[in-house]
Amino acid sequence: MFGTKQKKKAAWVQSALERYERPLLQYAMSIVGEIERARDVVQETFMRLHNQEQENIEGHLSQWLFTVCRNCALKSLKKEDRYIYVEAQEFETKRCEGLTPLMELERKERVDRLMELVKELPKNQYEVVRLRFHHHHSYQEISEITGLSVGNVGFLLNAAMRNLRGKMDRDEKDEKIVYLKKGVA
Repeated sequence: MFGTKQKKKAAWVQSALERYERPLLQYAMSIVGEIERARDVVQETFMRLHNQEQENIEGHLSQWLFTVCRNCALKSLKKEDRYIYVEAQEFETKRCEGLTPLMELERKERVDRLMELVKELPKNQYEVVRLRFHHHHSYQEISEITGLSVGNVGFLLNAAMRNLRGKMDRDEKDEKIVYLKKGVA
């Protein structure tokens, strides 16, 4: 009886590992900034999962994992008294059908610029944007992961979107002005 329970738990943890290891590694990397340290954080997260009762986590596994991962990452940084946010990788980009090479290049440049602007967001906006759009968490899940209220999560996301939209609009206006100046000369 005891062996069957252990086997079920091992299978459950293995399934969670296969599904969430990469997203958690990316998330941890965005907080700690070093791949080896991020791996340690994710390993600690899954060790804690192994020590939990499955019944207590069922139904909110993703939120639980991201919350524990975040807390482990922050604890890791606190040990060295530093708090650094680094973009681990760009958000995944998908090639759209029917685009010309020029359109594809322009789209890639816009995505690259947007990723640069995301990195410049204040830390709290950066974190909720990553959790929402990179890891696809709901406002409620982000609230549980970060400890912020759902309303605050919505406010931060809205502020981040306005911030990014304004900067992208300014970039576009600046680009048009440069083109006009070239034509005048």
